[in-house]
Amino acid sequence: MKPPMCFFTQTEKEVKPMKKSMILSLTVVALVLAFVLPNLYAVDVPGDDYMIPKPEGVEIKNKSLPFSHSKHGEYECTECHHTWDGAGEIQACTAAGCHDLYVAATPDDRKDIKFWEKAFHDQCIGCHRDLRKEQKPTGPVACTGCHPKE
Repeated sequence: MKPPMCFFTQTEKEVKPMKKSMILSLTVVALVLAFVLPNLYAVDVPGDDYMIPKPEGVEIKNKSLPFSHSKHGEYECTECHHTWDGAGEIQACTAAGCHDLYVAATPDDRKDIKFWEKAFHDQCIGCHRDLRKEQKPTGPVACTGCHPKE
């Protein structure tokens, strides 16, 4: 009976097919990982025609505001969705515990980051102004950019 062959005692003729099959196997694994892994972490992102809804019970002129996720694609999701864990469902900014102060009873309430309107204005307009200072393409900074006259 012949002793089992190990890599070091095999002839070159026996090793070549093994190398080819190993390279082929590793290539297949790499391709599968390249196509499967990104989809495991993919998130359904609303389209460019997404409208940010106003909180229920809030009286404002515009019913909702336009927002293009593709124009903001270079930013991490958590720059706006700061409470998102990266895996679960993204909660609305106006969800309980975040920016859930819908009506400002006093002028000081309007300055509270929990006031939903302040959160949007600080985040959106603040970022757009910073980009404008850097002379980069940006979104609106004036009221009518998001709130067109009807």
